[in-house]
Amino acid sequence: MNIGLCDDESDELEKLDRFVRAFGQRRELPFDIACFPNGEAILSAIEKGQGFDIIFLDIYMGGADGIAVAKEIRKRDGKCAIVFETSSRERAIDGYAVRALQYLLKPLTEEAVTSALNQALEAIVQKEERFIQIRNRQGNYRILLDDILFAESDARIVSVHLKGEDPISFYDRLDNFQKQCNDERFVRCHKSFLVNLDHVHAIVNNDILMETGEDIHISMNVSAIKAAFASYVAKKI
Repeated sequence: MNIGLCDDESDELEKLDRFVRAFGQRRELPFDIACFPNGEAILSAIEKGQGFDIIFLDIYMGGADGIAVAKEIRKRDGKCAIVFETSSRERAIDGYAVRALQYLLKPLTEEAVTSALNQALEAIVQKEERFIQIRNRQGNYRILLDDILFAESDARIVSVHLKGEDPISFYDRLDNFQKQCNDERFVRCHKSFLVNLDHVHAIVNNDILMETGEDIHISMNVSAIKAAFASYVAKKI
């Protein structure tokens, strides 16, 4: 398990490192921990090929702030768990765009760091385990739910849009595909569209703006969709 810690306050960085190491020892987990004094340093390490399962990021740093650093990380890694450290929650909503797992208020406590690590490990396990299988004329596919952006249906053909891959199409009803996913992340916003809230950037008026640039119209209960989105965001703050 590779963990990156990034904070420009040396005292907070040392304390965070101590808390994470203690957690690993208690759980008897093999943690490889790397500490970085600023956002540029951790981005440089990632660009050189270093990968992380969990990253702790200070939001308010000199140079690139934590939100900007997280956006750059997400361009390269869509699966690592990001935990923000902050002295204020005023930018919490900004973290949704990078799918932040948790926010820890400074000064850090061992209890808060332990809770965030437990949540991160649970999320990693869930993402590894949650997948579906679909079949078409070309073959059989094992698809992680985390990789699904949205699914659309046209004349009983369901097309599943994925991160970094071409869509996979197969003959079925979108209702059946939604039941197969069976996950709170997936919201039916249109009779022909099922959207993964993890990849929604914003909802503006009657349209869902995906983080990948697609614009999906809401034709069903708009207020209910907005409420579901707001509730899902709130759970991550």
